[in-house]
Amino acid sequence: MKFETVELIKKEFHHLDTIFFNSAYFGPSPYSAKQKVSRAVQKELDPSFYSYNNWMGIPERIREQIAALLECSPDNIMHSTSTSDVINIVAHGLDFKEGDIACAIDKDYPSNVLPWMRAAEITPVTFQLLSLGDEVVPTAKWLAKNLPKNCKVFDMSYVTFDTGKKMDILEIGKLCQERDIFFIVDATQALGGMEITKEELEVIDVLACSSYKWMLGPYGHAFGYFSDKAIERVKHRCGNWISSPNSKVVYNLLDYTTETLPGARKYDRGQAPNMLVNACLEAGLEFLQSVGLKTIQKHNSDLRDYFLDNYPKNKFEIITPTEHMANILCLRATKTDPINLERELKFRNVDVSIRQGNVRLSFHIFNTQDQVNELLRALDI
Repeated sequence: MKFETVELIKKEFHHLDTIFFNSAYFGPSPYSAKQKVSRAVQKELDPSFYSYNNWMGIPERIREQIAALLECSPDNIMHSTSTSDVINIVAHGLDFKEGDIACAIDKDYPSNVLPWMRAAEITPVTFQLLSLGDEVVPTAKWLAKNLPKNCKVFDMSYVTFDTGKKMDILEIGKLCQERDIFFIVDATQALGGMEITKEELEVIDVLACSSYKWMLGPYGHAFGYFSDKAIERVKHRCGNWISSPNSKVVYNLLDYTTETLPGARKYDRGQAPNMLVNACLEAGLEFLQSVGLKTIQKHNSDLRDYFLDNYPKNKFEIITPTEHMANILCLRATKTDPINLERELKFRNVDVSIRQGNVRLSFHIFNTQDQVNELLRALDI
């Protein structure tokens, strides 16, 4: 890693008070967010002569930054509040007929399940959870045999939240394209800690991502990538003055129209120009862009592999399949009492997620090998 990059990381995360391996839970914002949010708060305290154009231009500036990370057009990016909200737009915006089926994987995160359960209650679509059985992950080959004939939508996480299993979205996306199945990917536990390649993006119809984890943004913001096909097929069901072209000129607000701004902008949430949320988000996006997702992905995988080479194998079992790893590792304690383990980690100021004896580790760009060594010492009690 370049010296300038190392110095930037140190500068932006010197404020962390813990050895933080918990970005799968909540990613820390870079220190520059403090200045940006402070300026935004000043506007909230005194909005005198605050330009309407500057205020309404905030979502577009953020949209361009997200598009740059994904290497796509800003026209394909929309602002939302959560992954669930993005998927709800799809679930209630596609035209279904009797017999159509939407599928997700059983035990996936609720954001990929609950919108379809609700859609099945009020639209003609039927929702079906696919049980993996003895399968480790839903491969394209397995899905080819198990997706129902009338499947019109397949929704899945890129990286699972609980065990960190990484899916082959490229091969699955190709299968969905062959069968004309609308493919939705939840990238919340992936993007920011790793990249989404242009080749992968080309087989995805809608990509949803909450910004407060690996993207190092604030809670309360998410975004969606909508392919050109998705923009054409997913109807905009809600009226919203922000998505009206007349919102761009304050004097035209009462020229009512159901016409929308171009591309995925028509799906933007209300109050998308939130100054405080976007100020914090912008700091995270600028940092990710400065370092580069390829650099971040390599750093994170190097730390993960270093940990795998050195963890106390007599005391922990790796739950995450080695052939399907990304940023998240999940371990099961085989000899250590989980209560003592959690106490020891907190004593050593190491922040991880612990659930019923399982340790979930999230390796991100601000972590160092020295911090991994401290984690290893804490686990080897």
